[in-house]
Amino acid sequence: MALKKAKDESMANVVEQIEQENIRHLNDNVVDEDGIVRDEPLLAGIEYEGEHLRTFSYREMNGKDEEAINKPEIRANGGRLVNVLLERTVMDIGGKTRKELGPKKWGELIRKLLGADLDYMAMKVRQLSKGNEITFTHKCPNCKATLKTVVGIDEFDVTPFNGMYTYPFELPGRGYRDSKGVIHKTGTLRQMNGEDREIVFPQFKKNMASATTLLLTRLMSFDDGTPVFNDRVADMSLRDREYLQELIKENVFGIDTNLEITCDVCGEDISGQVGSSDFF
Repeated sequence: MALKKAKDESMANVVEQIEQENIRHLNDNVVDEDGIVRDEPLLAGIEYEGEHLRTFSYREMNGKDEEAINKPEIRANGGRLVNVLLERTVMDIGGKTRKELGPKKWGELIRKLLGADLDYMAMKVRQLSKGNEITFTHKCPNCKATLKTVVGIDEFDVTPFNGMYTYPFELPGRGYRDSKGVIHKTGTLRQMNGEDREIVFPQFKKNMASATTLLLTRLMSFDDGTPVFNDRVADMSLRDREYLQELIKENVFGIDTNLEITCDVCGEDISGQVGSSDFF
């Protein structure tokens, strides 16, 4: 009986160790003597020139990085800000370096990475550079009081990648009508990458519907190879567009920065991505 109990405990310890290795923590920073965190696993990684790049190494921000991301034209575009920050602070991706690829190809590689990987990388750089705590400032929707909430980065959940770089769709409504009047309903959506975000994010500030059209145009592909055009996506029914948007949400992974807090003035519960922060 004692032997069986010992074996059961040993197996339980092995299972727990495996589970811990598979859980991604935002507070696991092991900095080398030269100030670089090496070979951090990406959430999804990327296929690049026949290789699957799965890791990245990075350093903390310095004053020049801060100056670069605070240029007005960069600060106004969240997607571009993250891309520029990572171009500067990431030292290698799967063994590929800026020096090896050159500035242009290095920037292209950063922008090919999936958005969730980019946000994860940026969060790790921020954590190394400014510490584990982020202060959020927001107004209570009930009493309008200005609130400040301090959140530890390691409190954010990380939704794992489901392994699907693309995923299928079948439009439930009228479908996509091409320039010849032919209807198309089946195809795939791909995960959003850094280039998509840099192009689309500014549009959401101007017109959310137009931004959605642009995003769907970039992410959609039809099974028969039919080209996807912006004006045709704009002509699609709301039913089809909303179906595609929900499908995108269902396949989102990465850092969940939604907050659930209680107003300390009126006691109102507040949830969602609320307010601004001292992220950078």
